[in-house]
Amino acid sequence: MARDAVTHAGQLAYLKRAVFDMKNEHCFVERERFLNSITPPAERPSDFYARTLAGLLGAVSTPVDANDIFVGRVAEDEPEGDAPCPCRILESTGHMTPDYGRLLTLGYRGILAGIKENAARVGGERARIYAENAEIVAEAMRSFAARYAEAARAAGNERAYRALLRVPYKPAYDLYSALQSIWLVHMTASCYVGSRDYAFGYADEYLYPYYLIEKANGATDDEVREILAGFLLKTNEICGCRAHNYRQKPVPSQSAKQYLLLDGGRANELSSLILDAAELNRLAQPELTVLLSDDSPEPFRRHVTEAMSRLTDKVQVYNYKLLRAFLERRGLPDEISSHPAFSACCTFDLNYRSIREEFYLPTVQLFCDTLFRGDFSSEDELLTAFGAAVRAECEKYLDDSRNRGDDYVRMAFVLDALLLGGCNEHCDYPPRGLDYRVKNIFLPGIATLGDSLYSLRRLVFDGGELRCRELADIVKNDYASHEKLRERVLALPKFGNDDAADDDDAVKMANVMLDAVEQARHMPEELVVPAFYSLERDNVWAASLPATPDGRRAGSPISENQSPTYGADKQGLTALLNSLARLPFGRTAAGGLNLTFTSHSAISPEILSALIKTYFEAGGLHIGITRLCRAELEDAMRHPEKYPTLTVRLYGFSEYFVSLPEWQQLAVLNRTEY
Repeated sequence: MARDAVTHAGQLAYLKRAVFDMKNEHCFVERERFLNSITPPAERPSDFYARTLAGLLGAVSTPVDANDIFVGRVAEDEPEGDAPCPCRILESTGHMTPDYGRLLTLGYRGILAGIKENAARVGGERARIYAENAEIVAEAMRSFAARYAEAARAAGNERAYRALLRVPYKPAYDLYSALQSIWLVHMTASCYVGSRDYAFGYADEYLYPYYLIEKANGATDDEVREILAGFLLKTNEICGCRAHNYRQKPVPSQSAKQYLLLDGGRANELSSLILDAAELNRLAQPELTVLLSDDSPEPFRRHVTEAMSRLTDKVQVYNYKLLRAFLERRGLPDEISSHPAFSACCTFDLNYRSIREEFYLPTVQLFCDTLFRGDFSSEDELLTAFGAAVRAECEKYLDDSRNRGDDYVRMAFVLDALLLGGCNEHCDYPPRGLDYRVKNIFLPGIATLGDSLYSLRRLVFDGGELRCRELADIVKNDYASHEKLRERVLALPKFGNDDAADDDDAVKMANVMLDAVEQARHMPEELVVPAFYSLERDNVWAASLPATPDGRRAGSPISENQSPTYGADKQGLTALLNSLARLPFGRTAAGGLNLTFTSHSAISPEILSALIKTYFEAGGLHIGITRLCRAELEDAMRHPEKYPTLTVRLYGFSEYFVSLPEWQQLAVLNRTEY
């Protein structure tokens, strides 16, 4: 992409256009060429993955565009030959928040020195191997940065040249060098080792000292905003503009989601500048996650809602008070419970102290299986059996997730472990090197389940005209020859309308599932985090799901995340939030709520601020918003070439609408609008 350098604002515009010029069919061609040239030995030596990464970083080119603000990009082209693409000889699980603060403070040189000291203290073969691999990787990153420094100088980027002569091997010395250090490591982890969802964590916290240095060196806040915007823009180069689950780009990072946390309770000047930079960026990545609390300064809270009203689907907020209380009840120390984190998709981790593991528990299928098997004489009897099924399924996942071998963990974490808390101290790879294993247990379809229990109570358990077995058989047969009964069921109150009776059934179902998850067998180091979250399982599981007692037909979607069934909430936004606030969110630490506004809705910062404050005070956990223009979305389905930059909120992140499969576009259109 050779071009003469332009003004700073012009650089941003040029680099944005370049994101949409990327070919979604292209791979990281030099990575694939190098890895496909390797024939792994039958028995891989303990340094195989570290040396493979070092060889790869020494073999790939260091492309720099004359307009790059930060350097570091991956050469792309069409896949070569018939080999599987991407090559899985080297890959990682990702799904983590690296300790970028530690990287900036110590650099790889300081991290490596600590590892060597710890290896001598710990002793043993595993510690020795860990330290040797760490040195191979640290030196490889040092050489890679040095080559990039020369490429930056050749392209006329003197600031990148000076930075990369030091970082990431040595500590950062100002805001620019800190961001350049993070980007080179982030790109390497995402694109060369290869995986999804490396998060940036509390960037406003660990970058703040370097911001102060930048300011002391004479930078204005406008210049800082542009630097930050240039960094945020780079996250969009990792995997193009594909949707996360459709026609994926043939790269190991696939459609990774990049999350950046802002701590509203400890907000500083940089927190607000990052929000400003996101408005300059305005692309799908990264997703800004803001933790708001009673201590959040009113000017910052106002700044957040101003950004939400303009960026809509690219900013989400969580109730910090609930998150912290959840961790404190589990006995976690203050330095951990004070920093809950999200590394992707509304899912929880412990900042840089864990890797995120997750399991979508088939709650609706389990409920149907339970209902169809017996003739229950009472609601309690049914719920007891359902809870036992949920517990058994949860225990099966937890047991299975503990069985991964040494070869796997070396492959997955030879680079990642250097920025994971605990691993360097214990000189061991995850999971053994971690003090905690976070396991998200997602419970989809809460509204479908609550509405189903309400129907059963009205038609069966509270003196209704049917026995449980009779209604179960009707539902199992998809209401065949019972359409009038189904019409009666559909007319019953539904979750999301501030009807205490129906809402209480959703709460009851929620607590049954949460009890089952908590009662499942846990290991001491496991932090099991339940959440009402579906991602797209509400739709993709639909084809295999039978009908449910709420009147839902077999094969149709279940409710999404924490939301009511599509179209069931008819009493307005206040009624919806009152219903949601009744759910036991204090027993969870993840999940998401999407609020959809029409393009004509008044979603002013003042209204958003009041809405969020009231909802969180009532016990709500999360809010993400999007603004839709139905006519525009329908036109985009017919003429996608006209709307390459149009984004919508999916679940816990932003996606390009025209990249979604048709069923998902229709799912967005089917959401209740306010």
